[in-house]
Amino acid sequence: MLAALLALPFSGWAQTAGQKLLPRHVPATIQRLKPIGPVPASQKLRLAVGLPLRQTDELTNLLRQLYDPNSTNYHHYLTANEFKERFGPTIEDYQTVVRFAESNGLEVAGTHDSRMVLDLWGKASDVERVFHVKLQAYQHPAEARRFYAPDVAPSVDASLPIQDVIGLSDYAMLKPASHRRLGTTTGQDAAGSGPNGNYMGYDFRQAYAPGVSLDGTGQMVGLLEADGYYTNDILAYESLAGLPNVPLQNILIDSFRGVPGTNNNEVALDIEMAISMAPGLASVVVFETPDSVPDWLDVLEIMSEQTQIKQFSSSWGYSDGENPNAV
Repeated sequence: MLAALLALPFSGWAQTAGQKLLPRHVPATIQRLKPIGPVPASQKLRLAVGLPLRQTDELTNLLRQLYDPNSTNYHHYLTANEFKERFGPTIEDYQTVVRFAESNGLEVAGTHDSRMVLDLWGKASDVERVFHVKLQAYQHPAEARRFYAPDVAPSVDASLPIQDVIGLSDYAMLKPASHRRLGTTTGQDAAGSGPNGNYMGYDFRQAYAPGVSLDGTGQMVGLLEADGYYTNDILAYESLAGLPNVPLQNILIDSFRGVPGTNNNEVALDIEMAISMAPGLASVVVFETPDSVPDWLDVLEIMSEQTQIKQFSSSWGYSDGENPNAV
């Protein structure tokens, strides 16, 4: 059955009784663009295959109960392991997807304890064959770069426990939320303690949490970042602002090596703001990831496994407001 399905033409693939389409994988942008050409058959692609949760109705009810003061489940949160065993994909489902990938020429690049994501490597030609798509390159309409995307929604055998195949496109990219101030502004003088009256260090607590005595003592905070940073920048800021030297821990995801790039200021700002608002922190854990959607899923998976961290944050958005799971 599978061999016969894989032999069908790529273009104009229609869902059949034995197949299921995986929606939201084709960027809407390509409807307005002309392809430059096909992705080279030998190009290696990084994929993250998502498996569906079980008992979703029960999960929806539980989420309501967790925040209902009248429920016996109010604030009775599940541990990561409890969630996995109750709602996560089964071991059998995970192995089914592993066997499917390996039998079709794809390489398992990584597994996750939650069994919700399976990381794969594969040549473009194999990816096209397995998921019944054609991958085309396009010129980005607003950025000086090219991207690739599938011509149609991917499809797999209906019996496979697969919900998403992330990485069929590299259209979406993380974008820093910080903006450089242009020119000069007029109006009320700034009331901060930094140079030119800018806010710095403890000024942020005074502005956003006046009178609050809690300062994060003994707590850890995790930050999702798509770039590296210079440790000396953090030390210099702590010294200038009169903040304590909070320990930093870096967790590098996939192929990222922690080398600061053009957006390192965004990472430094995130770390400095966390320390300014919670100067008693035991540590700031910085999860540094390459800027691709499959890697985003990996970093979220890895962050969810760090049960000793109770607070997570990220200041990054993504290209053009498109749902990253759709590209």
